[in-house]
Amino acid sequence: MSFIVTARHTARDVSFQRGSMLAALEQALTLVSSGMEGVLIRDSSGRSHTPAEFSRALLDARTGKETARPISRAA
Repeated sequence: MSFIVTARHTARDVSFQRGSMLAALEQALTLVSSGMEGVLIRDSSGRSHTPAEFSRALLDARTGKETARPISRAA
């Protein structure tokens, strides 16, 4: 499985390809801690996730739980 981690800082965009969920999350957290903005992890189906969402999905995958879906709020 392949993951693409993207981020931006001022006028610079970066992207990294990682082969595992753990490696993708580690890269994303490194980018966040270095001050990059808009950090996202795109999975092989094309869906993008924030590092927090991805971390929950990784934890759920390791514990065998399903990821909880947020309750949508009416505007």
